[in-house]
Amino acid sequence: MQMQFPSMSPLNKGIVITFVALFLLGSILTQSGFALSPLLGLSAHAISSGKIWTLFTYALLPSGFMECLFDGLIFWFIGSELEMMWGQRRYAYFLLTIVFGAALFFLALSFLFFSQSSVFAFPLHGPAGLASAMCVAYGILFPERTMYFFFFPLQAKWFVILLVGMNLYHGFFSPSGIFAWAQIGSMISGTAWMLIVSNPNLKSVITDKFNSSGPGAPQNKKRKKRKVSHLHIVEDPNAEDDEEGPTYH
Repeated sequence: MQMQFPSMSPLNKGIVITFVALFLLGSILTQSGFALSPLLGLSAHAISSGKIWTLFTYALLPSGFMECLFDGLIFWFIGSELEMMWGQRRYAYFLLTIVFGAALFFLALSFLFFSQSSVFAFPLHGPAGLASAMCVAYGILFPERTMYFFFFPLQAKWFVILLVGMNLYHGFFSPSGIFAWAQIGSMISGTAWMLIVSNPNLKSVITDKFNSSGPGAPQNKKRKKRKVSHLHIVEDPNAEDDEEGPTYH
C-alpha cells in the first residue's frame, strides 16, 4: 500500500518546532548544570510560588528524544487530519482544552493527595498528554481505521482502549502514577470538549443559560432538534465521513 503523508499545517509545525527547540536547548543547558524543567515544568509547588506560566509551558518541554520523535509524528499525521477536519480555530481550542484540563487534573491530585510528598515539587512536562488525547479523539472519530502499536496493526478503537489501559495500570501501580493520571486527565479533557462541541443539545443549554442571564432576554424560545453526529466535528455539516480512510505506516 502506498504511504500517505498529510500536509503539516503552520500551527502543527509551530508546535513541533517549539518543543524540538526546547528539547535541544534543554539538552545543551543540562551540560552546564541548568535544567529547564523547574522553570517551565508544572508542579503544585511551582504554582504556589507564582509560576502561572507553567500551566501552558509544561506541554511544550519534552522529556527525551523519543518523546520528540513519536509525539512529533502524532502531530504530523493525526493532528494534521484533525485540524483539516475541524478547522484551525476549533483544533486550537481542542489543544488548549487538553493542556489546561490536564494541568488542573494534575494539580488537583497534587494538592489533595501529595502535599507532603516529593511529587508536590516534581515537575510534569512533555507533549505526551496532547499526543494521547489526539489518539483518543482519532479513535472515537474513526474507530475502524488502522493504527499501529509499534509494529502491530490494531483498529483505532482497540488502540485507544490499550492506551487508556496502560495509563490506568501505571496510575494505580507505578510509584510515579500521578503522571499517568495527568495523561488520563488530558484524555478526559479532550473527550469532554468533543462531546460539548459536537452535541447541539449541550451547546443550546450553555447558550440559553448565558442569554437568559440578562434583563429582557428572550424566554421560551423553541429549540430545533438536530441529529447528533457521532462526534464528527467538521466545518461542513454535510461532509461525509470516510470510514476506511488512510492507513499510516
